[in-house]
Amino acid sequence: MSIVKEANSVAVKIAKKFADAVHDLVPGAVVKLFGSAARGEMEELSDIDIYVELPDAAATDAVREKINDLAWEVGFAHDRVIQAVVYQKSEIWESPLRSSPFIKAVTHEGIPL
Repeated sequence: MSIVKEANSVAVKIAKKFADAVHDLVPGAVVKLFGSAARGEMEELSDIDIYVELPDAAATDAVREKINDLAWEVGFAHDRVIQAVVYQKSEIWESPLRSSPFIKAVTHEGIPL
């Protein structure tokens, strides 16, 4: 018999607040919770891992910096560290990175927000 784990509900709520802020900044961004929080293995001091995929036209340095600021602001407000991993769409899907273990894990376990 296997144990089915569920995503950490507190992390999902915090991640959704971050995702809402990202979507306000960049409509069309793909935002997914992944890692220990998504797998139901999050511990008290675990960070919250969030994948952000930006449309190519929106993937400027200023937007990436603002997303990192949003991660800090939302995380700070909830006493958590949010680790945002930000890519532009073509960096993933038009390169060998699309076959990386990281992208496979995000695709498999990621929870769309």
